[in-house]
Amino acid sequence: MLHRTIIIEGGYHVENYFNTEFHEALGFSALGRRLYLGCGLLKNLNREPSDHLFYIPFVKGHSAGESTIPLESQSQSENMGKTSTGSADTSSISREVAHLAFTKVKQDDWLNVRQQEQLRRALMALGEALGWAVTSANSEDPIAAISKSTRKMMSNGVRSLKRSLAKKMATKKAEITELKKVAKSIRRLAENPNTIYPLEITYSRSARDSVQSMFTKTENIEVNDALETLGCAESIEKNLDHWTTLRDQMIAELKVEQKHLSVMTQTLSQFVKSMHRLLGEVIATLS
Repeated sequence: MLHRTIIIEGGYHVENYFNTEFHEALGFSALGRRLYLGCGLLKNLNREPSDHLFYIPFVKGHSAGESTIPLESQSQSENMGKTSTGSADTSSISREVAHLAFTKVKQDDWLNVRQQEQLRRALMALGEALGWAVTSANSEDPIAAISKSTRKMMSNGVRSLKRSLAKKMATKKAEITELKKVAKSIRRLAENPNTIYPLEITYSRSARDSVQSMFTKTENIEVNDALETLGCAESIEKNLDHWTTLRDQMIAELKVEQKHLSVMTQTLSQFVKSMHRLLGEVIATLS
């Protein structure tokens, strides 16, 4: 029985014609007809609706016996690791408040009207989740008590922002290397007489929009034969210099954001203090 799948990531690829024995020899489940592997992805557009989706941490030297984890099971495992829906909500709110503090630093210590309203609503949600009304009723100095808990929650949000920014930086630094590997693998695919078409090629690169803002763009290209597949590889190779320049600009922007985040971390207490009036209004509303 033939399973139609093409995957490219980091220069390695699994061919789009493999039988059950070959599939299992790689350590993949016999049901795993379509595999997601990261930066570069090629998939056969004629995939049967019943195909199962699997995530495989595929690396050079992948050996038989390594397990495959269905995305559904992976999601369930992640959810089981959460203490409760409430804690997940407070984590999300804390990240939002921390991000607004971060935004205030980036905007030279001010928030516009819309952002101030976002902050008020976030604090309202945080106050409801943490029971500020009860804290206020049982404290001689509710602002001091609530400010302390708010700062603690924001510290958690800051750590989340730092992890996110570090992940973006690592991905961006590896971007050109991955694109080179993907282009090389696409060439191999074009040269393979057993390749089944049409295919969709997906990869990400740095880009600039109409207002000169930098962002990461995901390209989805459908190819119908070997010539078009080869053309896709050549297009990637041709644009590498330009994309490298854009990538370097994005890395420079990320470094600036890291500096802003560092400043925000150092001035977190001042930010919480600047919210005392707003905290008072939130407590009065909740009480």
